[in-house]
Amino acid sequence: VELIDGQVGLIMDALENRGRIENTVIVFTSDHGEMLGDHGTWGKSSPYQPSVGVPLVAAGPGVRAGGTFDAPVSLHDLAATFLDVAGLDPTREMDSRSLVPVLSGASDAHRAYVLSGLVTQRRAWHLVFDDRYKLVRKEGELPHLYDLQEDPWEDDDIAAAAPDRVTRMTRWLDLELERR
Repeated sequence: VELIDGQVGLIMDALENRGRIENTVIVFTSDHGEMLGDHGTWGKSSPYQPSVGVPLVAAGPGVRAGGTFDAPVSLHDLAATFLDVAGLDPTREMDSRSLVPVLSGASDAHRAYVLSGLVTQRRAWHLVFDDRYKLVRKEGELPHLYDLQEDPWEDDDIAAAAPDRVTRMTRWLDLELERR
């Protein structure tokens, strides 16, 4: 964290020295989260929230200072966001939605759900997350369902107790996977 803070500081200083800080939106993110011993696991290849949850921090003109937002967003949304900040419209073909309404505080809603997944020679899983519930489907297994509001550590699979939610979220997952 100290290294990241220092490097962001260098970028901020350079923008300040060039007189560009007032018209620059700065975004810090990653392509994955990281398991740091959660569930006895290290690395980034797990469907658990610490692995699939991606950090995203934004600051600059039009970004609400001190605001937080925990609802589903996708890294794909950065493309439309950057176009929007630049005053351009995303194309209709893009699966990207601008985060500007959320970043500015004009909206508290963005997407109904997001997907994630990993397919390798050793394993395959996909998930759909709707801001509270996460359905995980691993190859060769029945779907797992977690209520992240009541069970943030994803210890209790509630799929058997919520078949309607499993069915609905499985439809979302299948629909999105068919589009790709």
